[in-house]
Amino acid sequence: MTIFSEDDLIQDQPLRRKVSDVYTERVITALPMDNIGDVARKMSEAGVSSVVVKAFNGKPVGIVTETDLVRKILSTDNPDLNRKAHEIMSAEMITVRPDDFTYHALLMMVKHNINHVVVTDRHDVLHGIITIKDLIRNRNSGALSIVRQIEAKNTFSGLAEVIDEVDQVQLALLNERSYASEVCALITELYDRITRKIIEIAEARMADEGWGAPPAKYCFINMGSAGRKEQFLRTDQDNGIIFEDSNKIEADMAASYFLALGQKIVLGLEECGFKRCRGEVMADNPRWCRPLSMWKNNVNRWVDKLDEKDIRDMTIFLDYRYIAGEKNLCDDLKTFTAKLFRTSKHALLFMAEDDLKHRVPLNMFGQFITGKTGRRRKKINLKSTVMVHLVDCVRLFALREGIPETNSFERIQKLKERGVFKDDDAEYMDTAYETLLMFRIRDGLNRLKTGKPPDNYIDTDTLTRRERARLKRSLLTVGRLQSLTAHAFHVQKA
Repeated sequence: MTIFSEDDLIQDQPLRRKVSDVYTERVITALPMDNIGDVARKMSEAGVSSVVVKAFNGKPVGIVTETDLVRKILSTDNPDLNRKAHEIMSAEMITVRPDDFTYHALLMMVKHNINHVVVTDRHDVLHGIITIKDLIRNRNSGALSIVRQIEAKNTFSGLAEVIDEVDQVQLALLNERSYASEVCALITELYDRITRKIIEIAEARMADEGWGAPPAKYCFINMGSAGRKEQFLRTDQDNGIIFEDSNKIEADMAASYFLALGQKIVLGLEECGFKRCRGEVMADNPRWCRPLSMWKNNVNRWVDKLDEKDIRDMTIFLDYRYIAGEKNLCDDLKTFTAKLFRTSKHALLFMAEDDLKHRVPLNMFGQFITGKTGRRRKKINLKSTVMVHLVDCVRLFALREGIPETNSFERIQKLKERGVFKDDDAEYMDTAYETLLMFRIRDGLNRLKTGKPPDNYIDTDTLTRRERARLKRSLLTVGRLQSLTAHAFHVQKA
């Protein structure tokens, strides 16, 4: 399957270069008890924008940047240059390894909104520092530029203009042979930033319309593929709002406010290319915009009732992830949900049985089961007939083990660490999901290039022999995972 022509491919692949190829080895350092005045002079004399703070054993314990100096010292009424480095340094230092790809350093900068990443080895020995300038010199600045554009926008239409550039970053990552998991991780961070900016704009519009500030604490969550951090092309929305409980009068006021806020957020996302969910799983729907106690009641009802009509909503919900607002509300619901499902074996069995009603499209002779006629002839829907089974089964094991992560790759890793999955099985699952995601991403982008909407189908006739073999191995792996699930959750064969 030739998805991109050779002319499309970038010969020099900056995002696939190692950190060791681009970082600065000469690092200006200070001790925790050094005066800030001395630290500032070091920065000025060396012409750098940061100083790494090292302990007496030589290991880095923090970083002081120009931003720290301005925000914590110079902007105060009485700047005190005698304060110590450890008092103003950023102790939660973000680090990468020398053999990491520069993509990883870029992701850390985008995710944490920082300009410097410290380079250490696995023993925490300082090797160097990598900065935005280093990445710009190596043509890695596209995503960082988008972050700054997002922060500068104050209208939905303005944000919509940035979306095309996110697509370009995604295309560049693919052209540089990035892994699908890397593509999803970076694109998720950019989409999250756009979503948070939409929420900020929506709140401002609410105030302008006379609603005032939010009447209660709340948080915004993503669910489904966005909740799993596996969204690449802009798929349908799956989101909601959790707000804190209050007395009856205040509760009615809060419900009205947050539903109106949800409507604005959904409209903003829609304007930026995220289509409305056909099942109405969105924050402008009262079912998905409610106080914490009602979210808990709903989860309880799902587990007690176990109605097949609720299975889709339940599986979408169970991948929910905090995006903005009061994180404690999301964490509270997470704790409640994890405890409920971990102790509800009948609920896990119900979900396992639902997934195992359908198997991967591979017959007993190892041949693909494809569409027979029309537009679907010789095609397989990778999302609904293959990937859904891996996602569902891995989620089941994660629920049973009380694992809070929502990303499938992260869940597999945690399950391997706990001995639930054997090392070989976990590796096969990782590889299978990586392969399936990459097929979907490349085919989706290829369809967009020709003016067609992505449809999750792959034409097996267009695959090379090697690609067919990779796809078959992936289907066999997902099939084995379904068998492991049937055994682990005691699903009886029909």
